[in-house]
Amino acid sequence: MKKFFTALLMVTLASLAPAADAPAPAPRWHVVINGAATSDGQMKFLVTPHEGDAITVKADIKSGRGELFMTRDLAEAFKGQLPKKRFNSESVGGKFLVKAGPGEGDFALELVESTVAGSRVHVTAN
Repeated sequence: MKKFFTALLMVTLASLAPAADAPAPAPRWHVVINGAATSDGQMKFLVTPHEGDAITVKADIKSGRGELFMTRDLAEAFKGQLPKKRFNSESVGGKFLVKAGPGEGDFALELVESTVAGSRVHVTAN
């Protein structure tokens, strides 16, 4: 019986671990890309609103795209894949910005995966 409860405790703790790694919610997020894409790939982001299910946003990036063009690619992907009434996204001066829409609460944004070589992605709350 002790082994059963120990196993149950381990499973419970393991299921709680990813939540601790999630970023704190904020009303807006900046995404900055450093370096040009040296391969075709995809950037996958997770948007977790204050209410409702998390939304995965995928942006396809072509090799040779510079920082400015990748931020534009992100803006188009987010505009096309997020509910327009709940989120606003735009590319401003080489930075990509995602904001909560009017009346929406804070949300979390994180880069889940990137298969684009040659570039680094920085996601920060603002």
